[in-house]
Amino acid sequence: MVPKIVKFGPVKVAGYLHKTSMSNNTIPDFWGEIMSDGRQKILHEQDFVEHHREYGICVMTNEDDMDYIVAVETKPGAQIPEKYMVFELAEGDYAVFNVPVYPMSEPSPNIGLTWGKAAKWLETGEYTTDGNANFELYFPDCACTNDKICDLCNSGNMHCDIYIKVNKK
Repeated sequence: MVPKIVKFGPVKVAGYLHKTSMSNNTIPDFWGEIMSDGRQKILHEQDFVEHHREYGICVMTNEDDMDYIVAVETKPGAQIPEKYMVFELAEGDYAVFNVPVYPMSEPSPNIGLTWGKAAKWLETGEYTTDGNANFELYFPDCACTNDKICDLCNSGNMHCDIYIKVNKK
C-alpha cells in the first residue's frame, strides 16, 4: 500500500477527548458511546463548526497511553465551549492511506488493518514520523451543510483516510 504525500494544515478542531492506550484500545467503544448517546449529533449542531467531516486524532502521551479526540473543524475565531477539547493539527507533509470503504451498519477491521499497513510502510520507506497527532479523517470529501446531508454521507458506507505526519529520512 503506497500512500500519497500531501501538504495539510494547519487545521483547528474541537471535539470530545477520550483517554486510552495502545495495550487496551477502547477507541471503537468510545465511537459507539458518542454515536448512541447523541454527543456526535450535538457536536455537529454547534455554531463553531466550519465543516462536518470528522477527525479521530491520536496524540501519544507516552509509549503506551494516548489521547484520542473525535473532532470537527472550527470556524476561524469561533468561541468554543470549555467542554470541548480544542486542538490544532500541524501544517506539514502527510502520508495519506485510503481505508477500504465498508458499510457503516457493521463493525469493520479496515481501519485497524490500514493502520498496520501504514506502520509497515513507515518501517521500509523513505519517511519518518514522530508518531504524534496522526489522524483518521472520516468522509474526507464530505459536502454536507447545516441544511443538507451530502450523498456521500447518506450512502450508508464509511469513507475514511488515515493521515500520518511525515518527514524525509
